[in-house]
Amino acid sequence: MATMRIELRAADRAEARRIVHAYGDGGRHRPSDDAVLAEVERHGRTAAGLPECVGMTNGQPVYLKSDVEVYPEV
Repeated sequence: MATMRIELRAADRAEARRIVHAYGDGGRHRPSDDAVLAEVERHGRTAAGLPECVGMTNGQPVYLKSDVEVYPEV
């Protein structure tokens, strides 16, 4: 499977930290999952599973980085 990286802008650094910690503790953040999956579909791909948050950027504005496995193009 191919992996696609999606970066979504966070409202602020505190929110981004809360989301990253939720994933780090084995949980999920449903609004972030939904936004990442919508972005994957916007790029014309189909997700093969749930996104995994891999971190956040250090700049301003803050972006959350997520990886999603996608089905290969036919």
